[in-house]
Amino acid sequence: MQVKWRKSAIESLINLDRWRASIELSNIAMHLKKTVQVYFERQDFSVYIPGRQVVIRNLPVDLRIVLVSVVKSDPYKVFYRLVGKDVEIFLIRHPNQRPLE
Repeated sequence: MQVKWRKSAIESLINLDRWRASIELSNIAMHLKKTVQVYFERQDFSVYIPGRQVVIRNLPVDLRIVLVSVVKSDPYKVFYRLVGKDVEIFLIRHPNQRPLE
């Protein structure tokens, strides 16, 4: 199994660091990326698919969401989907960031 990062996921990490800088917190994107990578590499998807299905405007989409904590922070929302045996990361959000429209 391979963890693939879409451009939108990398951009969300960059935006997360910008948001953290605006509230005078240090950057976390690289550490968060490594944490998410390790989280998915340790999963056995033949036994259990972590997270829950994402619903947008009352319609299910081909995405799942898991919560991943880094140290003692609030958990980050990680949006992903399974593509064959690979995991494709779409977006990472902190719960206190502005909600997605």
